[in-house]
Amino acid sequence: MKNWIMKRWSDVVLGVLFVVSGFVKAVDPVGLSYKIEEYLGMFQLSSWGMFAISFSVLLCAAEMILGLLLLLRLWRRVTAVTVALFMLGFTVLTYLIYTDPYGGINECGCFGEAIHLSNGATFAKNILLLVVAGLHLWNVFRQDKHSFNYRQIVLAIGVFGVSFLIPLYSYFYLPPFDFLPYNVGTKIEAKNVVRLYDSGFNDVSETVFVGGKPTYMIGLKEKITPEKSGKLAALHEAYEKGKINLFVATSQGGIAIPDYRDVPVYFMDNVMLKSILRTVAGVVAFADDRITGKWNLLYTPYRFDGEYGNELIWEQIKRGAFFGVLLVMVVSLFCGRKKRKA
Repeated sequence: MKNWIMKRWSDVVLGVLFVVSGFVKAVDPVGLSYKIEEYLGMFQLSSWGMFAISFSVLLCAAEMILGLLLLLRLWRRVTAVTVALFMLGFTVLTYLIYTDPYGGINECGCFGEAIHLSNGATFAKNILLLVVAGLHLWNVFRQDKHSFNYRQIVLAIGVFGVSFLIPLYSYFYLPPFDFLPYNVGTKIEAKNVVRLYDSGFNDVSETVFVGGKPTYMIGLKEKITPEKSGKLAALHEAYEKGKINLFVATSQGGIAIPDYRDVPVYFMDNVMLKSILRTVAGVVAFADDRITGKWNLLYTPYRFDGEYGNELIWEQIKRGAFFGVLLVMVVSLFCGRKKRKA
C-alpha cells in the first residue's frame, strides 16, 4: 500500500484537480470565453476576442484530457511534461494578474463559477501545484518505461471524445447545469430578481410577470434574421391568444424581432443578461416564480407542444440523461483500462 501511494499520489491529486477544474468550466464554455476576453484585453490582444469561445472549448477539453490521462495512467511521460508546462504557464499568468497594479481582473476563473478564489489565493495554489507537477514529472521519468499497447489508442480516443463532448454540448445546447443564480429550476427571489426597464428607463419588472400565466423571455444580444425568428412562431401564436406573457430582453437599442414587432422590448443590465442566458439569442421560461427552461434559439430547433410552463420536468430529464451518458462513458474508459492491464 505504501509503495502504491508513493507511486500514484501525484497522479490522483493532479488528475482529480484537472478533471474538476476542466469540468466546471466545460459546462459553461461561454462564461469562460468572457473571462478569456478579459485576459486578452489585459495583454492588449482584444482583437483576438473573436476566437475566445474556441480558446474556451480547447482549454476545457485540454484540462479534462490531461486529468483523465493522469487518472488512467496513459502516455505518462508525455502527460507529465504537458502537465508541468501547463502549471508553469498558469503560475506565470496568475502571478501577472496578482501583481497587476491596475487590478483589471478580479478573479482568475480557474474553477468557473463554481469556486471563486482571490488572485493571491490562486497564485499560492498554482505554486503548490507546480511543485506537485515537478515531483510527478521526476517520479514518472525515474520509473520503468511502460511498453506501448495499441489499446492505449482506443482509450485515448475515448478520453478525447468525453473531454470535447461536454463543452461542445454546453455551447450548442446551453449548460446542462450552471453555478449562477439563474439555473433552470431556481426560484426567483429578492437576491436574484430579474430587473427590466422600458425605453424611458422606468423599472417595469413587476408589470411583466402578471396574470398568473407562464412568462417567456426572448433574450437577444444582437439582431436576428427572419429565418431564425421563425422558430418563435408557436410561441408568438400562444402570446396572441393570451396563453402566455412574452417579451424581448436586450442590453442595447435597436433590437426587435422581425415580423413580431408587437412583442414588447425591455432593457436589462448586460451582466444580468449574460448570467441568465449563455447564448447570443435564446428563450427563458418562467412559471410559478421559477426558471423552468432555457433554449438556445440559434442552434436548437425550438418547438412547443402546448404545455406552456410545464417544461421543468423535461429539463430535469434532459439533465439526468446528459450526466447518465457521461457517467457511462467515463466508467467505460476505466473498465477499458482494467482490460488493458489484464
